[in-house]
Amino acid sequence: MMKWSRLFIVLYFIYIFFIFQSYKFLILNVSLAYIPLELANLACKKKWHPMIFWPLTALWLLFFPNSPYLLTDFFHLENLRVNAMQIGVFSNDPFIWKHFTVMTVGILFGLYTGFVSLKWMLDALMARFRTTTNAVVYWGTFGVIIVLSGYAIYLGRFARLHTVYLFTDPMYVIHQMLDAFSYEMFYFIACFVVIQIVIYFIFIKFPNKKG
Repeated sequence: MMKWSRLFIVLYFIYIFFIFQSYKFLILNVSLAYIPLELANLACKKKWHPMIFWPLTALWLLFFPNSPYLLTDFFHLENLRVNAMQIGVFSNDPFIWKHFTVMTVGILFGLYTGFVSLKWMLDALMARFRTTTNAVVYWGTFGVIIVLSGYAIYLGRFARLHTVYLFTDPMYVIHQMLDAFSYEMFYFIACFVVIQIVIYFIFIKFPNKKG
């Protein structure tokens, strides 16, 4: 999987950078969404010493929200005036649907790699906890991760914080994190918790064969 994922992301970025330059911001956003897969692959590759595994896990947790965050990029399509006439009929302009396709491909790729990494990390954490059959621990850990993810997505979209700011300006990040608390924030987090639950259940329950 890693080989094909790396090939895809390189080809996708080449296409955006040299051919489809309208959405160059996707290079950054999809890159940030892809990083959790590389971190999870590294963390799960072998049985690391705890002093290596846990920092890798913390770093993965910092980057994972960038995957579901990609869903909010769909709102950039509003600038294309898909329903410019406000009559309930979408435009069939090829220019619009080309933008939609390029964005959707990047978002789906980022979601897929992000939730693959989530599955890998949950399995690795359960092995560390020596409770691979304990559903309460598994889903409890999953719940904590997606709530924190929803909070991080809110900060990224409305406080305009990127993961890299944690390393470049940590005091500013802390200040924004404390100022963000509001009814709207909790409502937004609840919405993204639901979204992430649905995506993950589809991901892990999708049948490999008929029946």
